[in-house]
Amino acid sequence: MRRRGNRKAKPGSTPRTVALMLILMPLCAGQARAQDTEERLSQVEMKLEQQQRRWEHLPRIHGILRGKYEYSPDLDASRFEVRNARLSAEGKLPLRSEYKLEVDLCDESSIKMKDAWVRVTPWKTLRLTIGQQRMPFSIDAHRNPSAQYFANRSFIAKQVGDMRDVGFQAGYDLSSGGNRTMLRIDGGIFNGSNLDNQKTAWFTSPGYSARIQYFPMDGIALVPSVQHQQIAERTASYTSVDFGAYYEKAGWHVEAEFLHKFYGKGAFDDCNAVNVMAIFKRSLKKKNGARFIQSIAGLSRYDYMQDHSSGKGGFVEGTRRLARTDAERHRMTLGITCAVSNPYFPTELRFNYEKYWYPHGGALKNEQDKLVCELMIRF
Repeated sequence: MRRRGNRKAKPGSTPRTVALMLILMPLCAGQARAQDTEERLSQVEMKLEQQQRRWEHLPRIHGILRGKYEYSPDLDASRFEVRNARLSAEGKLPLRSEYKLEVDLCDESSIKMKDAWVRVTPWKTLRLTIGQQRMPFSIDAHRNPSAQYFANRSFIAKQVGDMRDVGFQAGYDLSSGGNRTMLRIDGGIFNGSNLDNQKTAWFTSPGYSARIQYFPMDGIALVPSVQHQQIAERTASYTSVDFGAYYEKAGWHVEAEFLHKFYGKGAFDDCNAVNVMAIFKRSLKKKNGARFIQSIAGLSRYDYMQDHSSGKGGFVEGTRRLARTDAERHRMTLGITCAVSNPYFPTELRFNYEKYWYPHGGALKNEQDKLVCELMIRF
């Protein structure tokens, strides 16, 4: 019998084996390198997550500076102004709590505390907040200066609908199947004193405010809201109802808002206000690898308000009727906004022209036709 161990290899089998080994060796080495790379990436990700956990509770500092120049053709005069110099500190604390402190060092030449609140979030979709805060009302009146489109606020945002107070607010979010927020509900009760005399702001009839933001699809929002507040040292009150909507897609932002304000016990005539705006933003292409202006936007806005009383002027002498603080007016604003290419400190140059119409007179010096040039920096 022949021994198997003495069987000769077939001609050409050894070269084929060697060739196969030469082919497989780089593949095995490449697979090992790929595994090493994956392990290293996973280690880096773990380190980043650990670092983020350590940084999660550190305060985040934000700020906004707005300086502007205005020219009034009616007065044939100019002025410079620092409109805002805001600083804020906000962050998260253990056990699902948050906080925010915001102060404006130059709000029309005055130092004012804007926000000072603490919040707990029992779960991601529920927010419980107590402290000084903006009341949940309107679209434009609820915007922070860093999110505004124009150099000057609309009548709804400045005169008719703007309100901060001290109180308690609850918010809840509802998401669709795709983890997209579809409904956001916020409501709260407040002292009703508009930040004045907090220590003595005992109330039997609180101020209240509620807002619903409904997002039926990406880029579309419907926003109804209601607000009730005490004014004129709690000797009068008003209730405002607001409905707004906006569309935002492909560089466009189109927004419309209507507000109706009525006063308790006929202290003043009902006030209606309207705000309609359209903005188109377009990014600019790079030339020679660099650019100063990152994007440019064209803006237009029409807003209107009827005679209005904030209650700060008290009552007309000898009557129980509130004094008028703002005359009926129309305004058309056209503008251009240039975003400077700055990834660390977002910067915008704004050029606006405002045209006013007063049907029954009553224009103030600060509220007439004007050309506005503004430089805004955020950090």
